Amino acid sequence: MTVGGLEIPKLLSTLIATGVWPSGRDALAGQNNRSLIPPDRNRRLRRICSHPPPFATLAQTGAGTNPDDFYARHGAVHELVTGAAVEIADRGLGADSPILPDFRRGPADPSVIGLEWPGGGRGNTWVEMAPDFESFADMLGPRPPAAA
Repeated sequence: MTVGGLEIPKLLSTLIATGVWPSGRDALAGQNNRSLIPPDRNRRLRRICSHPPPFATLAQTGAGTNPDDFYARHGAVHELVTGAAVEIADRGLGADSPILPDFRRGPADPSVIGLEWPGGGRGNTWVEMAPDFESFADMLGPRPPAAA
């Protein structure tokens, strides 16, 4: 699967195919009641809500181009290359903390970053959650055999 010329990690496609990652909007809505990620892992990760495809780069969605949109106001867009970032998850309903594969290093094997809200008057910033998607998937919990 490619998005904006970027090769989405094959493991993400496998997680979608095996039901570990949502494949449609119904599964996304259901995560607000029952997460797909084991509770102990989700507590450590501060609750992750996985988004279903189709995915888009932030450039494709126009993130940060309208002064009133979320990314322009809170998303620290100046720290991103919008054509090299794809929103795949967030930290749950109302959290306003997107999680993105970050392809700035190149068109394959992205790191995974998340938006942090440090508070105290300091601006929001993007932090690396995992050096690659496989490490990020390992943080989410055990995978079914087809995704291992």
